[in-house]
Amino acid sequence: MMPFTEDFAYFFATIYGGIIIGVLFDFYRASKNNFKIMQYCSIVLDAVFWITTTLVIFITVNAVESFELRYYHFVALFIGFILYYNTISKFVLAIINKIIYLITNLIKKTLQYIVSISENLYYIIAYSIHFLFDIIFYIPNMILATGRFMKRKSNGKLKIKKRV
Repeated sequence: MMPFTEDFAYFFATIYGGIIIGVLFDFYRASKNNFKIMQYCSIVLDAVFWITTTLVIFITVNAVESFELRYYHFVALFIGFILYYNTISKFVLAIINKIIYLITNLIKKTLQYIVSISENLYYIIAYSIHFLFDIIFYIPNMILATGRFMKRKSNGKLKIKKRV
């Protein structure tokens, strides 16, 4: 039989598992509130959250008592979650929301810059190719057409009135 102080230490160690579950819950809530696609995949995300929570519980119980599961582990996990949720959850959730906002804005701005650069690059390439075709085909044809026009005019078809 274990001494009471050792059980008490395990109890407090398990409270940290409840706090970790609270942090995971805040990440889950923040991602669900900030991304609309998460609302459509709610069932899958709920399952992922609960599987992750179960893994945290198993890891916590393994780290504390090598899988000797006792009733106070569940009580401690619940107390840890409630302590976290009622004290600092609002602040952590606000920080997570701001981080998500900053990251999504950074990604949006980066994509907008990439799109604007690629649009400008497209116009630069397209107008350069158009200019090259003008130089290669249009200008020589214009010079040849002007030369043919001048030949036609100089062949005697010009009528000059003489003044009397």
